[in-house]
Amino acid sequence: MENCFICRKHNGLEAAPPGGYIYEDKHWMVCHAPAKLGPLGTLFIESKRHFLDYAGMTDEESVSLGNVMKKIYAALRLHTNAERIYQVTLMDGVPHFHSWLVPRRKDDAERGMKFLARDDSCNEEDAIELANKLREAMK
Repeated sequence: MENCFICRKHNGLEAAPPGGYIYEDKHWMVCHAPAKLGPLGTLFIESKRHFLDYAGMTDEESVSLGNVMKKIYAALRLHTNAERIYQVTLMDGVPHFHSWLVPRRKDDAERGMKFLARDDSCNEEDAIELANKLREAMK
């Protein structure tokens, strides 16, 4: 859709994510979030096809999502030492299916919603370096 930010990003009409796309298959694209939006390792998994939520997925998309998530979680744990990885799916800001994956490390004091509510960011260069490591791990 021409007015959808994620569709525009996929078509190169918006700024590329830090380090470019980490993973891409027939249905999904994974990238690091902009550095100002979360801690190091905050990723977006975005549907290639424009639809709003789980009810709009095809059977093939829903099956492949589980496989992609398994790969992402393993790669994030390997390269961020995450104790937990939170998945947040809202679609309020951009009505195109996407989920935030936010790693929480052992030494993070907050847990759960308090952790997710933090105003957090990371360094752009670190995000690019991590994106490259995750890309390699997800091959």
